[in-house]
Amino acid sequence: MENLGEFVINHWVLVTLFVVLLGLVLSDSFHSKLSGINSIGTAQAIQIINQRKGLFLDVRDSAEFSKEHIADSENMPISSLADSLSKLKDPAQPIILVCASGQRARGAAKQLRSKEFSEVYVLSGGLNAWREAKLPLFS
Repeated sequence: MENLGEFVINHWVLVTLFVVLLGLVLSDSFHSKLSGINSIGTAQAIQIINQRKGLFLDVRDSAEFSKEHIADSENMPISSLADSLSKLKDPAQPIILVCASGQRARGAAKQLRSKEFSEVYVLSGGLNAWREAKLPLFS
């Protein structure tokens, strides 16, 4: 322990980078827990769809959706999501939000949570993760 202070002084750049990166990792995890938005992997998503009759809701724009999408997913671009929410009949149905990487889906998840949708998930890594898992995509 007596060498820790010396290490910090001699390698202050490394220590600073470590603290910043640790803060970023922890803040994302805490933000996820505080907002009530759960990120799930592809295996969990498939399980929710099959066992609990969940819905894949793709929030990319229509052009991106028409190029490729997950089978049986519905397209509601995030730009018009607020106006389209009335099409979702059951607010208790599990909804898995999908975009290219997961970032737009987080914004959509916040909108859905504010409109009393109780089970909202974000596909971690989005369509990129789905593709990497070699799961089928339709065009």
